[in-house]
Amino acid sequence: MKKLFFTFSLIAIVASNHLLAQKKVAVDTSLYMRSSICLMLMDDSKIPKADTIKGCFMALPVPDKYNDHNINDRVFKVGTIPIGEEEYNALEVAKQETLASDANGEAAPKKKKGGFGKLMGGLAKGVAASATGGLVGGGAERNLYAACANKLLLDQNTGKLLMDKWFVDASGAMSQELVFERGLYNFSAEKAAEAQESQQGVTRAAQDSGYELLGSTFVVMSHFNYLPKDSVIAEMAATASAVGALAGYDVSGAAALAGSAASMAMGDGYFVKITSFLFKLRWNEEIQERFFSEMWDNPQAYESSDLFSLQYVGSEKAFANVKASIFKNKPEEELIYMATVNAVDAVLAKLEKKYDVFKTKTPLIVEEGADGKPIYTAKIGLKEGLESGDKYEVLELTQNEATGKREYKRVGVLKVSKDQIWNNTFGADEELKLKGNEQSFTSTRFEGSIKAQPGMLLRQIK
Repeated sequence: MKKLFFTFSLIAIVASNHLLAQKKVAVDTSLYMRSSICLMLMDDSKIPKADTIKGCFMALPVPDKYNDHNINDRVFKVGTIPIGEEEYNALEVAKQETLASDANGEAAPKKKKGGFGKLMGGLAKGVAASATGGLVGGGAERNLYAACANKLLLDQNTGKLLMDKWFVDASGAMSQELVFERGLYNFSAEKAAEAQESQQGVTRAAQDSGYELLGSTFVVMSHFNYLPKDSVIAEMAATASAVGALAGYDVSGAAALAGSAASMAMGDGYFVKITSFLFKLRWNEEIQERFFSEMWDNPQAYESSDLFSLQYVGSEKAFANVKASIFKNKPEEELIYMATVNAVDAVLAKLEKKYDVFKTKTPLIVEEGADGKPIYTAKIGLKEGLESGDKYEVLELTQNEATGKREYKRVGVLKVSKDQIWNNTFGADEELKLKGNEQSFTSTRFEGSIKAQPGMLLRQIK
């Protein structure tokens, strides 16, 4: 095990430590570290167009800014699963960042096995009659589905399955190949082999990089609905927080939705609604130590372990229009697919804005303008929920000389320009052409005066 662990450290991580011996690091923007994400579906046969939405969801690509960490079983048939005190208590446990059992060497609470079918019988009773399909606001209904999502993940032991994706190859053997692929910035194995490091330095680097890689592994469990515009307006108006809930629309507040102008801006027809629940793989130094020391050379211990669990972070919802009045020649299934893609993008953007742990980093593009001054842009836009004036910190990868750990250091703040926000929502270019318009740019511009270099990263701040 020690030999394997040393190899993992040397190839995947010492390369980073080697280059970080220089104080500043230029990041290859095509290979920068991304969060890893698994997209899952709560398949509810009670909603209209359920089979179509399910098919659309299964065809969705993982957005480029995340690593694809999808596992095999990602669809759960729900709709009438009763949730009781035990499931609500389990959700409260899932909200804890670190389980007490992680640190004291005992296994996390064991998942239940079997008996899933007998649980079918009453989840949606209280909300099925609602014109909005339930899940209004952040009240009991949303908590009900959050508890359901958590139960589904526990029953499947999803934390363990996410670890399998990281470390188990097609033959069932333990492997570091995926970690190598995602963990290297722009360093080849040859460069890594050239690094001269002590055993202590290797181990330290392995802990730091391992935590960063695996600690940014997420599950997004989503429930969809298919609603007429009037139901969307009624639900949005009844919700305390309506800002940004409509994919591709500028919504300033719940009150505005009641007005005729907002109603007209939303168009006609139907909307795909998504409510998503965000979970994070628990990973810390104690879990890492147990994994490598107790399980790396012991497949039986690994397979039977309940060490790997998920933290419930929170939820958000979004809507996207099924634009039948605009794309008149497209079949309904294709329109629903477009709306499903935009709804997923919108809800991921909202989750990023709401929860710091889920914020992604975006490569900053620095070019020289005609006047010799720098122009700052990035390949993000409306799909990521950008609005004029949004603030982004500019980050530079450095090494802390005191601790030896790599850190992101803020070098300044930029704001989204009101004059150039890229509409990169799915189907946007086609829609603009149908309306006689066209975008002359494929990136969003940022404004500010900072000393930025190519390879630095952007991260949104509040």
